Amino acid sequence: MREIITVQVGQCGNQIGCRFWELALKEHAAYNTKARYDDALSSFFQNVDTRHEPAIKLPVGDGKGSIRALKARAVVVDMEEGVTNELLSGPMRDVFDTKQFITGQSGSGNNWACGSHHYGPMYRDTLLEAVRRQAEDADSLQSFLLLHSLGGGTGSGLGSYMLGALADEYPDVYRFSVSVFPSEDDDVVTSPYNAMLSCAALAEHADCVMPVENQALMDIVTSIQSKSLGSQRGSSLSGLDSGDVGGRAGHGGKPWDGMNGIAANLLLNLTAGMRFDGSLNVDINEIT
Repeated sequence: MREIITVQVGQCGNQIGCRFWELALKEHAAYNTKARYDDALSSFFQNVDTRHEPAIKLPVGDGKGSIRALKARAVVVDMEEGVTNELLSGPMRDVFDTKQFITGQSGSGNNWACGSHHYGPMYRDTLLEAVRRQAEDADSLQSFLLLHSLGGGTGSGLGSYMLGALADEYPDVYRFSVSVFPSEDDDVVTSPYNAMLSCAALAEHADCVMPVENQALMDIVTSIQSKSLGSQRGSSLSGLDSGDVGGRAGHGGKPWDGMNGIAANLLLNLTAGMRFDGSLNVDINEIT
């Protein structure tokens, strides 16, 4: 078994993370029609029996055991409660446990230093304790996957701090970062500085960085929405349904829903080799 712990930091990181978990469950439900908990599914999810208190974690065994309740191998971090409250009250609430959440109230004010030098040291022990609990539940921890943006204060500053803390505490575990860079005309005046300061931490502590740029995401969503809903061009992006990418934004949803769908599908495609059995099943670490 090869487990990945996802660390989603800040508003953007948590919104992308939530969309990823939603789409991943849909994929596994379509593929795993017998609801079996196997090695591939265990890479991102724990199987727990919630009839007990505390819930009992069920092993993979021979890969033919039934799914009781799936819990994401994740740590959810934000210094504001808005997005985390949405997660706890939304359709994905059963995938998370409250012990996986580390939240503040005042936010980081779009200030990298506030996230990195104030909240980082303040919450270090709490953050690492949440990660430790997830790591202890893994049989063969392969890597950490950090989801965050570089434009705001929490995702950039606290995300950078978290990456360094993981490097200190788990030096032999690979660290992947999906980092959303601000666009050229971002409305947050400090975003270029936040991104620049974050890049130093990424270069030092991340084994692999997968950069995503806001304007590029918006261009992709706009292109998809401009096509007929029934047109299928054969590419991986045009093959996504409207709910996965642009449909929500085009039908009363929030404007960034489609952008989150693009980033979430990046993660789905990147991790498919681990999440499903097959002759091409490989560790994500092999791309480093």
